[in-house]
Amino acid sequence: MSAELQKTLQALLGHRARFGRPLGRYTTWRIGGPAWCLATVHSAQEAAEVIRATEEAGLPWMPLGRGSNLLVRDGGYRGVMLRLGGPLARLRLEDGQICGGGGTSLPGAVKLAARQGLTGLEWAAGIPASLGGAVINNAGAMGRDLAACCREITLLMPDGTIRKAPAQEFPAVYRRRQLPAGSVVLGAKLELEPQEPGLVAARTRAILERRRASQPLEAATAGSVFKNPPGDYAGRLIEAAGCKGLSRGDAVVSTRHANFIENRGRASAAQVLELMAEISRRVREQFGVELEPEVEVVGDD
Repeated sequence: MSAELQKTLQALLGHRARFGRPLGRYTTWRIGGPAWCLATVHSAQEAAEVIRATEEAGLPWMPLGRGSNLLVRDGGYRGVMLRLGGPLARLRLEDGQICGGGGTSLPGAVKLAARQGLTGLEWAAGIPASLGGAVINNAGAMGRDLAACCREITLLMPDGTIRKAPAQEFPAVYRRRQLPAGSVVLGAKLELEPQEPGLVAARTRAILERRRASQPLEAATAGSVFKNPPGDYAGRLIEAAGCKGLSRGDAVVSTRHANFIENRGRASAAQVLELMAEISRRVREQFGVELEPEVEVVGDD
């Protein structure tokens, strides 16, 4: 790896540039080998400089978010993982709407909406994503998604400029928003409707309890492992294929919700991938459906 790049990142970020840090500490699956560098940036300028230097050194980079939809292979990521911190991870109210940096937590936005009596985000209660990740993946549940309330997106463009644009300029589809390649979501504005705070808070609590009853929220998971195929549910197919409780080492198909894989101790990425392959094989052979992963898999074996 580039010694010159290491010096550059240390000079730019100081202790916020961490080398050889195991990424299992930063993913909700608690799985993942080390990143060559985990770089936490506090401004768009820092992000742009880190990306420029990394690309000039010929290394890959990617935003990390809260690691809730990510499987890092056991060999780690031989590049720069970019985390948005400081002002890029804060929430605020602006003209009665919620604005947040790309690194802020989606659960934090849900709680703020409930306190302020703003409805339209209750469906996201219990989803452990960053706001930036939720924008990129068009997070959704219970028939709703972020596209319904996301009105403005701020991007760091590949040329280092900042672009603030209406969200409708970037079409959203199931579990994906079509953003410019190489861009970084610096922030977003959510347009929610005012309502009596007690009602919003009650609905938020009810949805969270419903999710706790049907999903293993207390376990180390990455959320839904596979996307729902058209007209059906991945969880239903996986359960019908007899996969509940199936395991590879400490990687176990949840008995509460079949589209979740739990890390019940020291599961490796290789074990999770082996389990995913077995699930896909059984569903394909029994129902003729090819499941598409919802989690992103990165890194080296």
